[in-house]
Amino acid sequence: MDKLKLRYLIREAIENVANISSKFSIGDKVTTVDGDTALVTMAEHPFYTVELEETGTTKSFNFKDLAPFQEKEIAKTSEGIKLQEEANASPGLLFHQTHNKPLSECVFRIGSKSYIDFYSEARELFNEGVLKINELDKDLIRKTDIGDYGLFENKEVPLDVPFINEAEFKGKNVKLNSPKRGGSKAYYVYVKNPKTGRVKKVSFGSGGLRAKINNPKARKAFSARHNCPNKKDRTKAGYWSCNLPRYAKQLGLGANKNTFW
Repeated sequence: MDKLKLRYLIREAIENVANISSKFSIGDKVTTVDGDTALVTMAEHPFYTVELEETGTTKSFNFKDLAPFQEKEIAKTSEGIKLQEEANASPGLLFHQTHNKPLSECVFRIGSKSYIDFYSEARELFNEGVLKINELDKDLIRKTDIGDYGLFENKEVPLDVPFINEAEFKGKNVKLNSPKRGGSKAYYVYVKNPKTGRVKKVSFGSGGLRAKINNPKARKAFSARHNCPNKKDRTKAGYWSCNLPRYAKQLGLGANKNTFW
């Protein structure tokens, strides 16, 4: 018997005893050696073709470079905030405490002055040690600029907040920073490169993102896997995939969620 075939038979027997699938079938969800989640689209053991969940692109792997997908246990992210008794907090933060709402579910309209002030105050109180928040809220406060302002085209604008203006792309007027469905992937958006001033079309996302947008565990896992808090370049697909929940309403995916994937 061919040694390679014998090796696979032995491995198959061991995995069966351990109650682990020794082969994958079309439609199985797997994790690649690169850490990506994917669906098997072609199975000719020991060779497989998969569709990567994040990008929708296909890639080929050997069996040894794939593993059955397992949803990681994610730390809770739905706990509300807790203020120390001596903390001098605004009605907005007090409302969140009373109704057990995390910072990521801000009650103010995204982009409004109250919204910006809310996160600015939260960061200040958190740094003073009088505001207790969950892990997802800590990512917002520590790893983003939400609540702060910066300059864009010589104008002061809030940072890490969706904003829209118009520009010209290939002879037609387009809205910047306003994701839409369609294009070569699931979504696309027009952005302006702040260094060159040129407008470009960025395609991003896949159907898998749409299916899991209401799953807090999936969003937290995606954010951790793709280092979303550190993706701040609007000209890259990774930024928009990570921030998709913030544009859910205009994409027909439900209410906006002030979270990363």
